[in-house]
Amino acid sequence: MMLTHQCSARAYLFVLVAILLAAFLWTANRLHGSPAAAFSHLTDALTDNPSASQQNPQPPPSAGTPNIVLDSSEKSTSGFCGHDWEFLRRKELRLSDNIVYTRRCIKPVHGNVDRDAIANVTSPLLTGSTNLNLKADCPQSSPPPCEPLSLEVPPAYPAHHDQYHHLLFGVASSYERLQESLPVFAHWLSGTGAQLVVVVSDADNQHHKHDLPALEALYRQYNIAATMMAPKLKQSLPRVGMTADTKLSSPAAVEQLHFLLIRDMLEMATPQTQWLGVLDDDTFFPALHPLSLTLRQHDHMRPRWLGVLADNWVSIKSWGFMAYGGAGTFLSVPLAKQLDPLLERCILETAIPSGDGMLKDCIHTHSTTKLTLVDGLYQHDIRGDASGFFESGRRVLSLHHWKSWYRAPVDKMAAITAVCGDCFLQRWRFGGDTLLANGYSISVYRDGLDALDLDRIEGTFDEVDDRYDFVYAPFRPRLAPDEKKSYRLVAVDDGAAEKGGQQQFRQVYVHRASREDRPRVEAVDEVVELVWEV
Repeated sequence: MMLTHQCSARAYLFVLVAILLAAFLWTANRLHGSPAAAFSHLTDALTDNPSASQQNPQPPPSAGTPNIVLDSSEKSTSGFCGHDWEFLRRKELRLSDNIVYTRRCIKPVHGNVDRDAIANVTSPLLTGSTNLNLKADCPQSSPPPCEPLSLEVPPAYPAHHDQYHHLLFGVASSYERLQESLPVFAHWLSGTGAQLVVVVSDADNQHHKHDLPALEALYRQYNIAATMMAPKLKQSLPRVGMTADTKLSSPAAVEQLHFLLIRDMLEMATPQTQWLGVLDDDTFFPALHPLSLTLRQHDHMRPRWLGVLADNWVSIKSWGFMAYGGAGTFLSVPLAKQLDPLLERCILETAIPSGDGMLKDCIHTHSTTKLTLVDGLYQHDIRGDASGFFESGRRVLSLHHWKSWYRAPVDKMAAITAVCGDCFLQRWRFGGDTLLANGYSISVYRDGLDALDLDRIEGTFDEVDDRYDFVYAPFRPRLAPDEKKSYRLVAVDDGAAEKGGQQQFRQVYVHRASREDRPRVEAVDEVVELVWEV
């Protein structure tokens, strides 16, 4: 009986000590601002509750290692929770509520690398994954791992310091399309010093009054040296082959305004101007630095006409051997001055309705200048899935049709040029089955990579045949969906908070779960994030 009372007394004493100790630690935690979660682990340890310990297993503290608990403000700024977490939760990413998440922290090793070779990394790219519920709170106690990875890349391009005053670009387009195109123009024009002359084709529309000064001010807020103007030609000019009763459009046809950009640009040219670039509103340059280096190889003091053909042989047979403007057409100032007084006459003399065709006829009729082809400019007359091109590792000076004939977030894709210059679309092979096309995709091949000739372009776009051979051949067959799993780039973040004094650039690649095959099963997207040191 006495033994029973002694055991009970000891039990009561143990409980009393435990309660006092818990109260003391709880007070200390409150004084130091520790989260309530820290106290819950203590109570789990003090209570003999096997089920609780199984649900929340806690590793034993290492000997001699202090248990440092950051307050919530430190966690939101220095860890995964905070900016990183909220970025993944953005609505525009359109991620499923639950995702399978993987990230790698990449240290770029800048040097004189062979950009066109596929670098071989023996270890896998996709190492460990974590299941995340984006509707829940961030897992502060166990953020996803970010295994380090060093990749050899070319040097970064020079920072923009208004060093491209020698380039002047011209576009003729509608007010609405110019509003939509601003973020993409900003990618390659902001802070460069290059001028942009824009003829707003519907500026004189009587039903919709457009505020050109406001649009110009908006572009200049993005540090783009843009000049917006209404068309000087108010009604289309007749061309060869038109009948007397043909109604001439008013406002003037965009194609004629496109051709007349030559004069508009000359009026805005400065003594520093060397090249006039006549563009479509969906012409895209990943960066101006490689374009400027390419143009430097040609004598701007003499009449010069630079560009590239269409990539479809049927188009060339229909429209002729000329510079196709979607890829960008470049005229030296001497050639532009030679054509300037003849522009209206050239419109009247041609039967071709397109601005590119008018320019071709005008140059051939009134000068001895011939077209010089420039590698790396792409007219991109391809439709459907353009992944075969973007995963081929080709160097790109310009792209076209990226928001109509096919869809690609080109400004996000090319944002990596700010980190490692010509590494845009550079390729790395990981393990035996994974290929990274930097800025576009991560592809995992079911049967591995050894049997694939990666020097050939996968024929993914519509109607791949010998019409495209002279630009894109050789091809390899398109793989079936179950033979290749693709994570496509959907977002980048170049404004990530500094961590440990190191600025970061983040690429988010997503493999979207099918919402159709299994409608009763929750879709779970797979996300791979590459975090680059800058």
